[in-house]
Amino acid sequence: MLKTQRRYDEPAIPQLAVFLDNRVGKLREVLRHLTAEDLLVHAISVIDSADHAIVRLVVDRAEAAYDALREAKFPVVISELLAIEVPGERHGLRMICRALLQAEINLHYAYPMLTRPNGFGVLLVHCDNLHTAAETLDDSGFTLLATADLEGGPTF
Repeated sequence: MLKTQRRYDEPAIPQLAVFLDNRVGKLREVLRHLTAEDLLVHAISVIDSADHAIVRLVVDRAEAAYDALREAKFPVVISELLAIEVPGERHGLRMICRALLQAEINLHYAYPMLTRPNGFGVLLVHCDNLHTAAETLDDSGFTLLATADLEGGPTF
């Protein structure tokens, strides 16, 4: 992530993806390790199949979470997402999708955050070109969160 002297954070946030056997209690085990490190889970998405699941997580301190899960022998990778504040109007989600569509950006997946760092709902998105998507959304007037926005205390 790019950081400058004037506290510019590139508008992408880290996401952990954990590959789990589809067995009772495995998700709880992941969450227990995160809680033991006093990590706040901002968002979670579970994609289930017959034998395995992929758990996507956004936490307040991704590197600490990554280290804790690797130490506990969980297969985990870090990737980047955009965190977009959803405007407080009725068609906020549609407006986000419209801006991405106009720029011909393919949305791979999206899920909401549980917390509201600035008092607004937040949509997490993964798309084929994060940099172009970030520029497009910024030019369209949307607020994108950076890693520093997630490091404060919980806001629900």
